[in-house]
Amino acid sequence: MLIQKPRGTEDLYYESAEELSALELVLRSIVSQYNYHEIRTPIFEGKDLFTRTVGEETDIVSKEMFELLDKKEREFVLRPEGTVPTIRSIIENKLYGKYEMPLKFFYIGSMFRYERPQHGRLRQFNQFGVEVVGAKTYLLDVETILLAYNILKAVGLNNLTLKLNCLTTGVNKEKYINDLKEFLSGQDLCADCQTRIKKNPLRVLDCKIDNAKFDKAPKIYEYLTEQEAKYFNNIQKVLTKLEVSFELDHKLVRGLDYYTALVFEINFSDDHEKDLTLIGGGRYDNLIHELDNSLDYPAVGFGMGLERLLLALKNNNLKISEEDYLDAYIICLSDHARYFASSLMLMLRTSGFKVDTDYLERGVKAQFKSIERLNAHNAIIIGDEELKKNVVKIKNQKTGKEQEVKFEKIINVLGKEK
Repeated sequence: MLIQKPRGTEDLYYESAEELSALELVLRSIVSQYNYHEIRTPIFEGKDLFTRTVGEETDIVSKEMFELLDKKEREFVLRPEGTVPTIRSIIENKLYGKYEMPLKFFYIGSMFRYERPQHGRLRQFNQFGVEVVGAKTYLLDVETILLAYNILKAVGLNNLTLKLNCLTTGVNKEKYINDLKEFLSGQDLCADCQTRIKKNPLRVLDCKIDNAKFDKAPKIYEYLTEQEAKYFNNIQKVLTKLEVSFELDHKLVRGLDYYTALVFEINFSDDHEKDLTLIGGGRYDNLIHELDNSLDYPAVGFGMGLERLLLALKNNNLKISEEDYLDAYIICLSDHARYFASSLMLMLRTSGFKVDTDYLERGVKAQFKSIERLNAHNAIIIGDEELKKNVVKIKNQKTGKEQEVKFEKIINVLGKEK
């Protein structure tokens, strides 16, 4: 029997695991500068939490959720995205009454979507996101966009395109949808789009198959109320003043139903990828009220898939993790030396040095090969003669300099070699 991982998942080890961990450290460092705090929610939630908020006709709910039944036949799903669980936690734990407003949260964790695995898209993937709850101002929207933009710049990516749109509500939205339906009625559309026209016309604009057909569709940002238009224009003015380039995209609606005003994406292009979406988000002022009608807190945020970002970095020879190395590798020439090496490694590791040794009882030549493979800065050589004299030999692998060092001076010598 061949044992394999489930389709659409991947194993991370050595370099790939180190790159993901390094990226997480970078993300944590950046959001801490913006005064964000981490939130961790369960990996599974009640199914109705998502059907109520994400939208029945979205791809996530209609096709992509991993559904579970417990022993009492209650319906749960593996979380497909991070915003709704975060809002659920804020409401359930009454965080709006415990901490300074607006609440500024970030999350990093595994998400699950049952979709066809493809380049940069997995069924289990890692997502990073931020959510700001309790304030509505165009300056906060700009800050959220800048945070997203600066994250991608910080890891070394250029050729970024910021796309903006603004979704209207109420009567204006109804008028826009009627005009959109009239436009779509004259188009030859795929089967999914035919279904979406009847149930949720906005979702049609998110279609990857027929997207080019919608270039001349009605522009939703032209249906904004005077107040909505002023808000959206202020966002654009500040971005322009800060010299952050952007383009308006009337087809940008995002794939979730809870967005209400600003929506944005940041795309990346290079020789390997054309218009790859790395970050997407926007404002969702009604989500908390939909889950608890006694509350009414506006919110804005974004999310990004870490595997997709790591793929873009790899394709551009950008590495986040530091070069792996050892401060020292201990070469043992006898059984007594191996016994002593255990005590020496404990002492060195306690003092903050990264060290290792051979456990396969190989010859000296093979151990020196390990030094090269493990990128050890120093070789510590111990044999019976060295033990008799209470010394070790330390060889700097870069300079080739070798010296005898008393036991009590090993830490000082290695410290100077760092």
